[in-house]
Amino acid sequence: MKHVYLAGPFFSNEQVARLKQVERSLAENPQPLAVYAPRLYQEGSSEPNTPEWAREIFEKDVLELTRADVVVAVLDYHEGITDPGTAFEIGAAHVLNKPVIAFQEKAAAVNLMLTESVQAYLTDLTARTAYDFEKMAHRAFVGDYI
Repeated sequence: MKHVYLAGPFFSNEQVARLKQVERSLAENPQPLAVYAPRLYQEGSSEPNTPEWAREIFEKDVLELTRADVVVAVLDYHEGITDPGTAFEIGAAHVLNKPVIAFQEKAAAVNLMLTESVQAYLTDLTARTAYDFEKMAHRAFVGDYI
């Protein structure tokens, strides 16, 4: 079973809805996947939104990122700019030699540091649901660069 770290912003209703859609598509993938979605693990032992809480959540997410076999990253954010936390997770995964499968539903230019660090760049639900996490086929970014 592949362990998947699902990176993506969850600051608005639209972003949460998109992440839920990605979670469902990963659950529908024919291969067994264990998915860690940070948005579901924002509670800690410290009071929320304190420095102690931030450190605790950061360490928990980095540990899960380190344990993951693959990162699925949702690039849609605000006005075509990728969420900084998601960009950090993509970069960390790249340095850890973990494949990154990017998903971007909205057409927007993307920074080359992101496009060149991903194994596959997907833009539609069907491709995301059917992606083979064993073969990890390369699918290059097609679009405009920032």
